[in-house]
Amino acid sequence: MAAIVPVLPLWLFSSNPDLRQKGILVALGGALCCIAAIALYQRKAGGRRLFHTIAVAEFSETAEGHGASTAGSAALPRVLPSRRGMQLRSLGWYFGACTVLVGLIALAAGSPQRPELMQRIHDAGAEFANVRVEKVSDVEFHDPSRGSDFYTSTAVVQLARGTTAVVHPTSPDRLGPGDRVPVLYAPTQPHLGAIAGDERSLGHALQGETMSMAGVWLAIGAWIFGMGLSAAALSVRYGFRSFSRLGNADKAIRARCMGPGFWRQGSSKERCLRIVTASSRTAHFLVNVTERDLPDSLNGQHLWLCWDARRGTGGKRLSPSSTPAALISDDGWVMHGMLKVDDAKLLAAEGVSVEKADAEGREASALHVWDPRAAWPLLVTPLVLTLYALLIACGVLLTCDIPSVWRWVTGIVGVIGGLALAYAFTAHDSLPSSAKAAA
Repeated sequence: MAAIVPVLPLWLFSSNPDLRQKGILVALGGALCCIAAIALYQRKAGGRRLFHTIAVAEFSETAEGHGASTAGSAALPRVLPSRRGMQLRSLGWYFGACTVLVGLIALAAGSPQRPELMQRIHDAGAEFANVRVEKVSDVEFHDPSRGSDFYTSTAVVQLARGTTAVVHPTSPDRLGPGDRVPVLYAPTQPHLGAIAGDERSLGHALQGETMSMAGVWLAIGAWIFGMGLSAAALSVRYGFRSFSRLGNADKAIRARCMGPGFWRQGSSKERCLRIVTASSRTAHFLVNVTERDLPDSLNGQHLWLCWDARRGTGGKRLSPSSTPAALISDDGWVMHGMLKVDDAKLLAAEGVSVEKADAEGREASALHVWDPRAAWPLLVTPLVLTLYALLIACGVLLTCDIPSVWRWVTGIVGVIGGLALAYAFTAHDSLPSSAKAAA
């Protein structure tokens, strides 16, 4: 997706049609090379991997050389492997997806080059002028449900050197012979014809821009809105804190992992690991895993549950409902996730402040962060690569001068393909076990 990101700014801000098209095609060509690179990487690695095989392997990497876990057998470290890589990767995915979807709509709504007549007039030295109407025909009145009414017509106008041209003006009042309308034409070559419109309506196209300033700001606004949603999604999934150094406001508790389950509240449901404390309280550690993603040895294993005890406790209306948390195994792995604020409040009395816990026993270098999604190139399916190629093909087609109807058809196909790509890329997180086995 990163290779496609330059397409949107080039489309919105470049005013040189030839250089703009070349730049976009180079970016799309780079994206196509990324597809080939992923395919070659998978082939070199022995083929595509299933998510659950990588997830289980993440545990076995650190299990060797560690003894069996027992309650209180390992001290709590103060420094953990950071979740920053997971956050940046997730944000990069949201950023790329938002930019691609907005870019496809902008490509469909804009025009890659000047219309043929405007290009000839531009090359001959275009100017705007108010010219006299000689004859009017095909007058139509338009009264939209929202907005001002207007007239469209076909008019014969008088240009320089006694030359006339047929234009199709839009005006707030009904035109008649003797009225004046704004047109674009070439004074030195009036025989080329004219285009009805003033600098406000035709200026952006004459300068080689793909969209009007209103369209550009609309695209920018949609992108900013999408990035706001991306930041909100990142906050819900990982929080903004790297959670690498445990502070005095963080709390920890010794507990046992009782396997995967679901946190439910009303109609809401999220995947989690069920964590049971010594007092039989159950906490829901939010992480998107299934039984196939975890080794059997994890059930009943003692570990540390740490969480940020400050986040979400302010009682404000827009307070977050979850807080950054981590599971620290005696076997040396660290799993980053989130803990519901309600669960954190229930555990507050039982948990201990990190500064009061034995927090010098292990170094961060001896710990391994459980992050199977870091191996995402090995998880990419042929369907994902095919949809990615479809997005590139739509982008290439939209850089060409095709009719407006087909531009929108191509743009809509690209948006649908982009949404399907987003689903297919993350499908390994949500497919049931039987479907994964079939894959």
